[in-house]
Amino acid sequence: MSYIIGIDLGTTNSLCGVFLGDSPRLIPNSLGKMLTPSVVGVLEDGQVLVGEAARDLRVTQPERCASTFKRLMGSDSRVELAGRVFTAPELSSLVLGSLKADAEKFLAEEVTEAVITVPAYFNDNQRKATKVAGELAGLRVRRIINEPTAAALTYGFHDRDAEKKLIVVDLGGGTFDVTLMEVFEGPC
Repeated sequence: MSYIIGIDLGTTNSLCGVFLGDSPRLIPNSLGKMLTPSVVGVLEDGQVLVGEAARDLRVTQPERCASTFKRLMGSDSRVELAGRVFTAPELSSLVLGSLKADAEKFLAEEVTEAVITVPAYFNDNQRKATKVAGELAGLRVRRIINEPTAAALTYGFHDRDAEKKLIVVDLGGGTFDVTLMEVFEGPC
C-alpha cells in the first residue's frame, strides 16, 4: 500500500502523520518522540545533523547550526554553516528528509508523497519554496495547505456528518494564524 504522509514543517519543531485505517496517527522519530526540532547542524567533518542532535550542537557550536530558517522561505537569503552555503529550501529539505526516513521506518515501506502545511500568511513564493524543499527531500508534494486549515480538517474528520462552524487558533513556535471554517453538506 502506498501512503501519503502529512507533514507540519514548523518553525521550531516539525512532525508527520499518516492515516492508518480510519484514523490519523502521528509518526515517532528515531528517538521515539513525535516532535523533531527544525534545526540543522554541520559537524567539522561535514556530517549533517538534524533534529535533537543539531539542537544540542547549537548549545556549544551555534555557528554550525541553523534554526528558524522557515522564515527565510521564498527569499534569496543564504545561510552559511561550516563553510557550506544553504538556501532555506535546502535546509528545510534536510528536516523533511529526516521525517520521511522516520515515516519509512514506521510504515516499513518507501514513502514518496506528502502533504505539507504552511502558515496561512505564506505567499506564493514561500509556498513554492516549500514545495521545492519537499522535492529535494525526495517527496512528491501533493498539496500545500494552511496549518490551521489542516487542524480544522483533522478535527472535522472525527465527526464528518455534523454541520458546524469552527475557529482554529494556531499558536505555533513562530506563527500565529486563525482559520474560520464552516462544514456543511456531508463529510469534509
